[in-house]
Amino acid sequence: MINKILSSLYSWILMVVLVIVVITANSFYVVDTLDELSALEAKLFSTNRIIGAVNKLHVALLRAESGQRGYLLTEDEAYLNEYTQTLNTFAALADEVEVSVFASDSPEQSKRVNDLLALTKEKINRMVEVVELARENNKREALSLLKSDRGLELYNQFEKIFEEVDSSERNIQGTHLANLMKLRRDSVNTLIISSATTLLLIVTIFLLLKINTRENEKHQAELEAINEELEAKIEERTQELSVYSDELARSNRELEDFAFVASHDLQEPLRKIRAFGNRIESGYGDVIDERGKDFLARMLNAAERMSMLISDLLSFSRVSTRGKDFSEVELNSVLNSVLSDLEIAIEEKSAEITVSDMPKIRGDKSQLEQLFLNLLSNALKFQPADLVPKVQVNCSRMDPDSDSVELENILKSDEYQWIKITVEDNGIGFDQTFSEKIFAPFQRLHGRSEYKGTGIGLAVCRRIVERHNGTIAASSEPGNGAKFEIILPLDSEPFGSNNDNGDPSHDA
Repeated sequence: MINKILSSLYSWILMVVLVIVVITANSFYVVDTLDELSALEAKLFSTNRIIGAVNKLHVALLRAESGQRGYLLTEDEAYLNEYTQTLNTFAALADEVEVSVFASDSPEQSKRVNDLLALTKEKINRMVEVVELARENNKREALSLLKSDRGLELYNQFEKIFEEVDSSERNIQGTHLANLMKLRRDSVNTLIISSATTLLLIVTIFLLLKINTRENEKHQAELEAINEELEAKIEERTQELSVYSDELARSNRELEDFAFVASHDLQEPLRKIRAFGNRIESGYGDVIDERGKDFLARMLNAAERMSMLISDLLSFSRVSTRGKDFSEVELNSVLNSVLSDLEIAIEEKSAEITVSDMPKIRGDKSQLEQLFLNLLSNALKFQPADLVPKVQVNCSRMDPDSDSVELENILKSDEYQWIKITVEDNGIGFDQTFSEKIFAPFQRLHGRSEYKGTGIGLAVCRRIVERHNGTIAASSEPGNGAKFEIILPLDSEPFGSNNDNGDPSHDA
């Protein structure tokens, strides 16, 4: 059994080595072929360039000489136009010939081209001399110079060297084309060899796969056992994800509902209602009767309440969308800041607030301040008129064994250390049947005339605690105060930590 496994392993190693060798060899050949093709293309381009440049020079020389002879025979200045244009382009043509032959690998060819350029310059100089004599009315001397054997001799030498250059370049061009065809044939042969090698590798791989299939069949029972274990773990994970999904769906549903209502556009008509109402009240108060003033006051109060509702609703929906990243937070510092904000309310009611020592936790500091601000302000607000408010804020560590009942319904209860914070007051209290209702948005147990507020504060508290992976619950009796219990982890990440972190584009 072990020998077969080792044999199969060695076979795979050998196969991998062969594949690497074949791929490397093919790669080197392809690179070499591409380099050779590039070199051949460059050489072909060079020969074509030399042939074209020399031909242009030859044609230019013939055109200049034709223009010269036409002028001498007819004395028509029109013939000198083409002659002059050709002379003007001669320098550029000569440079083009020199540049094109610069890339040539043949010293002999370079010498021919240099000789050709020298003859061309001499021939041009003689033509210029003849034309200038004719222009100075020395036509006889010009014709004599034209009919001399030197001009014909220069052209014969030019034509001979031109033919040698052209023939040599065309021979080189033919050689390059032959090499190109040979390279093509070699590429085809290499492709056939590579295909055969690849086919052999495929057959070998197929045989190895067949061997491995037989080996895998022998381990099927062990794999089935592993699969059963994995399925159990997946099922457990699926249940956990289902809980997360339900919680996220509930949270998203609430956010969608509230975001639809609490849009920024609602504030503008309310501002107009209040603005025009105030104008009517200040500008037309003398002409409105008492009943009209009452209606106007009610309208303004309703607009004010609506504005407060929208602001509180936006605060509620932004608990998740505007939440900040978690960091180390000193709860003692948070409570001191909250008590400082409530200093005036505490002094007015001569309230007694006792706070025990608080630990350091990971959380969103601003939201934790809002949590305690809402709870303590409610404790001060919902009080009988003739009673001094007394509020106690305590904190204790939770034991996974002794407090297992309270922690059993909390997600990831085994992953974190937990604390319980209680906020207890001696206020008016409420019926225990409303212990869940008070955490719903806009749920009030008392009329607006008795206690001010929109009924959103405790809903915000619950969302903040849930974002911190904790729970909040309330217990009370009418006339015996209320007690809020908050269970929070000491070190955790935000629930649904992929929130938008305050991206304003996601606000309602």
